[in-house]
Amino acid sequence: MGMTADHAISASNKAVVERLVRDIVNGGQIDLLDEVLADGFVAHGVGTGPSGPDGMRRLITTWRTAFPDWQDNIDEMVAEGDLVVLKISAQGTHEGPLLGIEPTGEAVQWGMIEMVRLADGKITEQWGYSDFAEVVRHLRKVAASQSEQQSELEA
Repeated sequence: MGMTADHAISASNKAVVERLVRDIVNGGQIDLLDEVLADGFVAHGVGTGPSGPDGMRRLITTWRTAFPDWQDNIDEMVAEGDLVVLKISAQGTHEGPLLGIEPTGEAVQWGMIEMVRLADGKITEQWGYSDFAEVVRHLRKVAASQSEQQSELEA
């Protein structure tokens, strides 16, 4: 494969990932997941990641419920061969339950580094790291403080 073919594959793969972020994550069009994720899609990482388009659909729905205004911004994207790596900054307002934390109304931000592998124009695997654990700690503190304030008002 020459440089032109490699460049075309990288550009095509970047377009698939951009569509995932723009239309599905940010746009909420989860019905399009079947067009960008392979049936055997696997998310690797800490804990049990979603598998297949249905698993990702459930995950995005959970996040959209917790953060209805959730947006991912692609800060950097590099592609080579079948891999695409992204640096993402994300933000949302905690307006729904998440991980046992009741809505706090807090606007939060977090960062992510994602690497995805594609085959035949679809994402087959994903690896990621984020600092979202810090957001969860913050939301737990805010929720505890709000609960304490509510208790004092009711007393």
